[in-house]
Amino acid sequence: MIFNLEDDAPLALDHFPDWNHRFGEAAQGLELEIGSGHGGYALGFAKARPGRALVAVEQRKKFAEELRQKLEVRGHANVLALQGDARLLAPRLFRAGTLAAVHVHFPDPWWKRRHHRRRLVDDAMSGLILRLLRPGGLLDFRTDVERYARDAIVRLEEVGFENLCGEGAFAPHDPAEIPSTREKRYLATGQPVWRLRLARPCVI
Repeated sequence: MIFNLEDDAPLALDHFPDWNHRFGEAAQGLELEIGSGHGGYALGFAKARPGRALVAVEQRKKFAEELRQKLEVRGHANVLALQGDARLLAPRLFRAGTLAAVHVHFPDPWWKRRHHRRRLVDDAMSGLILRLLRPGGLLDFRTDVERYARDAIVRLEEVGFENLCGEGAFAPHDPAEIPSTREKRYLATGQPVWRLRLARPCVI
């Protein structure tokens, strides 16, 4: 469900939230996390980037509510946790060409062929993310499944993303990156993570 940010009343589908009112100047660098899980990335973002804003969308109600409570207790006003399906919420929450970045970390690979349409990097969702990003906006994609990563890199480049590391290339780990809850475990154990850093071209 989409909520009016003032009173939690349902938001009309032909209106968008006033992110400037909600986040102030931080809304100029508005970012989206799709699938916030246990909230490690969102909480890290809230602390490390107080001058920027993040909307974290999580489909599982329990996880979204736990993240919302942690943000409230810690006084982080620059991150908003919402529960719902990002495929439905994102085009209703954000105008085209307005997001500075979209973060997709460790999405379900949906192994069975009949489930491939549910992948977050199918043609429809890839195109949606591209449209929502502003020119030069970043897609930060991470997965621990190599086959999924290789499928994703081809699909995302085909839909129009510019690979900042070169065509077909994965991004190296940047120690300055904020890890998700899951990635923290992988960094500790040395388990490989495949990273993509792609951008919406300034001219499409």
